[in-house]
Amino acid sequence: MSRSVNGPRAGAGGGTATGTGARAGGATAAAAGAERRTVLGAGAGGGEEITGAVTRVLRDFWSGRGAVLLLDDFDHRATSLVDELRACGARVGAVIARTGPAAGAPEVERSLHCSDAGLDFTRPEFEAWLRDPSDDVRTWLDGLDPAREWLALGTPRTGIDTFCGRPVHGWRRPEWAAVEDKTTIDALWAAAGVPSPPHVVVTVDEPPAGPAGLDAVTGPDGVVVAADSTRGHVGDSSGLRWVLEPAGVPHAVREFAGRADRVRIARFADGVPCSVLGMALPDGVAVFSPIEIVTLGDPATGRLLFCGSSTHWRPGDVAERDIRGAARRAGTELVRTTGYRGIFSVDGLLTPDGFTATELNPRHASGLGLRAALPDFPVYLYNRAVQEGLPGLGGITAAALEGLVRRLVAAAPSASLTVGPTLVEAVPPAPDHRAGPACADLAARLGEPGLRAFPLAAASD
Repeated sequence: MSRSVNGPRAGAGGGTATGTGARAGGATAAAAGAERRTVLGAGAGGGEEITGAVTRVLRDFWSGRGAVLLLDDFDHRATSLVDELRACGARVGAVIARTGPAAGAPEVERSLHCSDAGLDFTRPEFEAWLRDPSDDVRTWLDGLDPAREWLALGTPRTGIDTFCGRPVHGWRRPEWAAVEDKTTIDALWAAAGVPSPPHVVVTVDEPPAGPAGLDAVTGPDGVVVAADSTRGHVGDSSGLRWVLEPAGVPHAVREFAGRADRVRIARFADGVPCSVLGMALPDGVAVFSPIEIVTLGDPATGRLLFCGSSTHWRPGDVAERDIRGAARRAGTELVRTTGYRGIFSVDGLLTPDGFTATELNPRHASGLGLRAALPDFPVYLYNRAVQEGLPGLGGITAAALEGLVRRLVAAAPSASLTVGPTLVEAVPPAPDHRAGPACADLAARLGEPGLRAFPLAAASD
């Protein structure tokens, strides 16, 4: 990590980007077109005012500004953020990334990649490196932006407020990041009155000596072991182990040695994996509609496979009120204890006994589904503007935003699903429009019949 990154690499196309002036000159027209489309797509009930106000504020703020992006991986996932910046009149002057450029990466003027210098960082190591980059990186960036006028934008997990003398716009405050730790979140659940599974927290060096110590948390389908966040974020299902027999718990705990300090051992809840996103605004908490988080599991081995998310799911009115009510209480407690602003998600499982929560992500998590309804709406930049308290957005109330987003997403349901490398083409019609069974069927056709959709009870009917 002490090695330097020597020399800039050109943009993703293998050279400096051409036509930059044309891009900048067309930004105003693109942004105006985006505003027209969001107004036309917003429907009744104040949607025009909300989308129009957000677009105007962001255009006024970003027009003529330069930006340097700080990315884990410079690939296709950067396209939406780059497009939003350009549509709002900004110039993306440079990208500094852990790896890249990979297939689908947007064309930018300059990019620099740690992997080119042999720096094989993990994501947490890259985030640590951003706090103290080498002198040649500072020199390279100052050569592009001598007056240090650009703003830096990181990922939703970037926890620094400045980078090489430039403010980081929408940085993640440490008190916000701390909430994501799965071994401490139960204090918030208890304070907010949100149900969560019985659990114990142990260190990776001292797993339970035997099954007797787990009697209070072990259920008929075993337990789930989840890593803490001391060594960095572990997302999707990579930080989880589903252990069906108590005798296997010590081994599962020790698997996280070197990756975590503590783990949470919680009773496995057989339900539909789901999430609900919300947004903390100055006047309150907006809570959107629940989404399905499609995860398959093999009851014989405990293997978990994260496939993606779907807004097609319809859990029913009673269940939806249960899930959204839990998220509203959790979001209110998050704001009370940390002053949080912006998008967050509450993840959990919908079981026959109701919703039980597993984690809270105080950041812009994926799966909202708004882009399918309003492809030109700058949702990434809007979230960062809320986090930074940009003036001009105070008239957008939580209630109005909640109603608008729920209507739009319901009218244009979408999914982003893969089983391994294979794309799930469509979610078949079903009473609740759940995508899990379709993903399990595809897994079986791909030669993995052991992977099943949750809840297991429904899959075995």
